[in-house]
Amino acid sequence: METAIEDRQQIPPLVQQPRRVHTITDRFSMTNTYLIHDERIVVVDPCSALNVRLLLNYLQQFLHRTVTDIDLIVLTSFHPDHTGGIASLHQACSAPVAASILARELRESWKDSIRTFTYPPPNPGEAGRVSMTHALEISAASYTRQVQLVDIWLEDVAGLPNHLDWRVIASPGLTPESLCLYNPFSYELLSGDTIITTERSGAGFNPQERASMLVCAGRKRGQQEQTLQVLRSLKVHYLYPGHGRQILAMRAITSIRIE
Repeated sequence: METAIEDRQQIPPLVQQPRRVHTITDRFSMTNTYLIHDERIVVVDPCSALNVRLLLNYLQQFLHRTVTDIDLIVLTSFHPDHTGGIASLHQACSAPVAASILARELRESWKDSIRTFTYPPPNPGEAGRVSMTHALEISAASYTRQVQLVDIWLEDVAGLPNHLDWRVIASPGLTPESLCLYNPFSYELLSGDTIITTERSGAGFNPQERASMLVCAGRKRGQQEQTLQVLRSLKVHYLYPGHGRQILAMRAITSIRIE
């Protein structure tokens, strides 16, 4: 109870500063594209062609910047709903694409193993189960296409090129190449699909909702636990998830749970 009262009384200092991270979301995919408004501009997850059109309009009409001010495109994962607007964005600007170096390493490791990898076929009684070989073939083909789009490979704990206030955090779980971006000076976290918000009550200064709103996405429990341990060590006042509404609170991610 005291913690809730304390959180209500203490407004994170980010509220008092000009916004640096802007959210672009189309009403159909509900995947968030983010624009980091620095001296030069970073676009995080150009999710769809519609998101890109909205972003370019917002950039010009509200921020009064030009597309030539975009100097980096960051992918928090290779999921299609996070990368679908790359072609449209490249038609407007020539900014390089950056992604986790784990994607390249994973693709290299598959080159020799994909043709010889075998897995028992699904049992007749297990409806909907897919063989591991088939899943890997699909993943390898997808990774091959996505890897060809990447110009800059990002390593864990490194700063973004030309945007060193933002640090890369490898966050495997939902996908091996998932990453977050963290600003240790403004306490902002762009989490991609590593953390998503699930309630419709909206972002806001409401500690009572945090525990139910936050969920760490993923399928590999061990990787999730390691990622959560890292994220819980961070001081985060503002959470920007890959899906759902943003959360502003003094301790925005202390109540993450795995589902």
